[in-house]
Amino acid sequence: MNILIVLTNQKNIGDTKGETGFHFSEFSHPYKFFIDHGYDIIVTSPKGGECPITSPHPEDKINALFYSSPEKMRIIKETKRLDDLMNKNFDAIYMAGGHGTMFDFPNNVTLASIMSKILTKGGVLGAVCHGPAAFIGAKDKTGKYIVEGRKINSFTNAEEKLTPFYNDMPFLLETELIKQGAKFESSGIREAHLAVDSRVVTGQNPESVELVVGAMHVLLQKEI
Repeated sequence: MNILIVLTNQKNIGDTKGETGFHFSEFSHPYKFFIDHGYDIIVTSPKGGECPITSPHPEDKINALFYSSPEKMRIIKETKRLDDLMNKNFDAIYMAGGHGTMFDFPNNVTLASIMSKILTKGGVLGAVCHGPAAFIGAKDKTGKYIVEGRKINSFTNAEEKLTPFYNDMPFLLETELIKQGAKFESSGIREAHLAVDSRVVTGQNPESVELVVGAMHVLLQKEI
């Protein structure tokens, strides 16, 4: 089975000098899990090429294994361009978080098209933390927002307010998801939370990564 993992190319917080990118553990942990469970993985980004890392957490054992492997690190430096994957078929897509996603995931026509295609074929959509920014503006084949009427969660407004980037965000993710009809649910600040609804799997924060990939795996195994 094929899973597409999407990372952000965004290096800065908007027009500021604040550095951003993707949250490393939100990529490394799912990547290892999916590989260990026999999935074929393609790592992509809106522009392709190298993706900037934020929250590197080198003390994390899985992260440390990535950092020590030039072959694995090359995956991050040589991501496939999203537009080049439009005609490929995937059983699932997973969007890693990080504040960078708030700038190049929303209203991304290619990303929305791939997600709609996966849903139509009975596949699974997964995202964690700021990764659900990919759902902003994304519609299914009927023209309805993908999140409309579904239980969804993401990094919350309360969590965002505690970050140094609160005033520099283009929007508040929780607020925008609700505007598009999501049945937003959450737990406390930096508490793990999983939402699963109609083959769409979302997690609130980095603490929710294992819950998200585990739930995606369960749903995908039902297809076998």
